[in-house]
Amino acid sequence: MATGNQISFLKANKDLITEPVLIVGAKHYEFDKENIVRRLKEFGISDITGIDISEGEGVDFVADITDREDGFIKSGKEKYATVICMEVLTHVRNPFLAAENLISLLKKGGVAVLSECYVRKISKMPIDLWRFTYDGTKELFSDLEFDDSRARVSLTREKNEQLLPLQYPLPQLLAQKNEDETSIGYLLRRVQRKYFAKGIFRISRLLPETTIYSIAKKK
Repeated sequence: MATGNQISFLKANKDLITEPVLIVGAKHYEFDKENIVRRLKEFGISDITGIDISEGEGVDFVADITDREDGFIKSGKEKYATVICMEVLTHVRNPFLAAENLISLLKKGGVAVLSECYVRKISKMPIDLWRFTYDGTKELFSDLEFDDSRARVSLTREKNEQLLPLQYPLPQLLAQKNEDETSIGYLLRRVQRKYFAKGIFRISRLLPETTIYSIAKKK
């Protein structure tokens, strides 16, 4: 899968993307708005391998990143200069083992391009298990060195897609209108906040859909 913000993050960090490149979760779906392989080729990258848990467009090898004995994992040790893993680990049963396997596929000095949704609706692709903060991603990939200056956050996929520097506290939908909200959405939220927050919904403030992007290098 691929979103406009993912492509923007890759473009912003294309100076670090070198061949060969591995895309994890490479299966392209009809609803995908972007195609990572096509965009990488526009950047001048041609040596690209895509893996996924199931066959499909964009998938060169079916592989299970949570299995140390998987043939692809065993044969690809320290083979890739860049590993791109964007919004995949939320769907795997053992993200720690998955991260360990992905690190093993990176060459020394290689770069991991990572992103995970911190807040979003439940997505069955085929299961939805985890959410990761930036610090949580660092814990998963503790053997890698993260570049905090390149970390970014996006607040939406669909409207006014943009990347912002990662800083805390993360944006919330408070009493004022958020720039990502429509006027009607803001009005409905104010009505809910005023009349229903202490009733059936019991919600007074919300986090927008939030994705955190990061860059890490193998020491």
